[in-house]
Amino acid sequence: MSERIGMIGGSFDPLHFGHLVIAQDAMECLGLSEVVFVPAANPPHKLHLRQADAWHRLEMARRAVEADSRFSVSDLELRRGGVSYTVDTVRSLKEARPDADWVLVVGSDTLVDLHNWYRIDELLDLCEVATFLRPGEADPGEIAEKVLVAERHRKRLLENIVAAHLVGISSTEIRRRVAEGRSIRYLVPPEVEEYIVEHCLYRG
Repeated sequence: MSERIGMIGGSFDPLHFGHLVIAQDAMECLGLSEVVFVPAANPPHKLHLRQADAWHRLEMARRAVEADSRFSVSDLELRRGGVSYTVDTVRSLKEARPDADWVLVVGSDTLVDLHNWYRIDELLDLCEVATFLRPGEADPGEIAEKVLVAERHRKRLLENIVAAHLVGISSTEIRRRVAEGRSIRYLVPPEVEEYIVEHCLYRG
């Protein structure tokens, strides 16, 4: 039986406890042996946003997971540079570990937007996609109406929706709290909070 490895991509600006809870739920619900976090160099849907430097985001992610052997961080997209397309990342991960079955872990907001993704049919042929419901989204039926990918993929996607812990933490909220001089304790791992303070990130 092939090893199953989860992949979670994103800006991770910064990585917070909500990301880690989703990764742990993915491990348990999907039978994964490992979850790899992949910080994006330039996410195509966030090119208009100002982000912390990519290498700061990578280091915060590394510090967030270093005490948990189940999790790792890949700098694949940062080393590649340019706009980060998930299909290219998954292909590279599969080439590096061809004996593993890769599972892309996404939120329901991503699921309903997949039809807009670059080379989405190719991506869905490359890997399994598992969707975790976000806070306030407890009805898969409503989500199903918005999934507009090809029918050959749609059924498989809808069968792989997981109701997990609903953690209402966002990176946007964390950045805003830092800018306002408010505490982010209990929202991010202590190592991430220390890094943000040390490098004066998100101060405006």
